[in-house]
Amino acid sequence: MAGKKDKIRYQAKDYFVENFGATKKEVAELFGVTEKTIGDWSFKDNWENERLNYHASPVKIKQLLQQELLSVAQGNQPKLPADGISKLMSALDKVEKKADPTVVSRILKDLDNFISEEDPEFALKCIHWHKQFLIHRINLEG
Repeated sequence: MAGKKDKIRYQAKDYFVENFGATKKEVAELFGVTEKTIGDWSFKDNWENERLNYHASPVKIKQLLQQELLSVAQGNQPKLPADGISKLMSALDKVEKKADPTVVSRILKDLDNFISEEDPEFALKCIHWHKQFLIHRINLEG
């Protein structure tokens, strides 16, 4: 029975995270569990933080802005001034082109470990180029 409860927990979390206006009470009613259960799950798994990260991601914001542009193109009144949309799109484009060197380093280390399990000799060849790429990303960010 724990498997079914876990499935409900993950579905409830996904619903809560993806639906910014949803309350914990609504989620509890929708998934047939108590508000206390939803509160416990939410606290334990930090649903609020995941919700904010989900809705604040550049991809999600860009999707919302694109929906606004499509709505305006269909003749609807804009919810934001055109100048504001333009500035937001420009800022998002700049953010999407940046890559935190710390994150790049972690990904490259993970990639090196993965390759070394499959082909250690090839992994040794890759390490040099991965270091060069990391230096390149650091210089771009500086």
